[in-house]
Amino acid sequence: MNRTIYAVVAVMLLAVVACGSGKSYSSPPKAAVSPIVLGNTLRAVDLCKAIPQEDIEAVMGRKAVSGPKSFQYYDSPGTSGCWYEGAKDPDKEAHFGYVVLTPIEVYNTQPLVQKVDVAGIGERAYLNNGADARQLWVKVNDKVAFVVAFGDRPNEEGAKAIARLVVAAIK
Repeated sequence: MNRTIYAVVAVMLLAVVACGSGKSYSSPPKAAVSPIVLGNTLRAVDLCKAIPQEDIEAVMGRKAVSGPKSFQYYDSPGTSGCWYEGAKDPDKEAHFGYVVLTPIEVYNTQPLVQKVDVAGIGERAYLNNGADARQLWVKVNDKVAFVVAFGDRPNEEGAKAIARLVVAAIK
């Protein structure tokens, strides 16, 4: 009888460890972001070169399946960003991350769903449920903002860590 109970408990513990608790298993980014010079157009900024892929992989908690790709924020002209595709889980869930510079109008006109203000990053920042992931929006100044997001598993702390590095790199 005791062996059966121990076996059931062991199987349950293994299931919890294997499936996780729903939290993202990641580590903080460690590499510095290269200087980001904002000019007349955001399209001239190459975030894929500025943000080390190893930082995004650390936050995603997995290796990218390919190199970073240029990415414009959905239906938003004048944006410039970078998309990172992570390896899929055994259950085929996709993992991704992106960072995109946007004109301030994009920041100001986001549909707000479960918005939470975030202090200490940029002029202002907020977390928001976007169409594809939990997003961190950061206002840099009166002209520029950026968004950081990670999915399939949201990672608010990881997004904040990347955002702090990006804010520090903007000139």
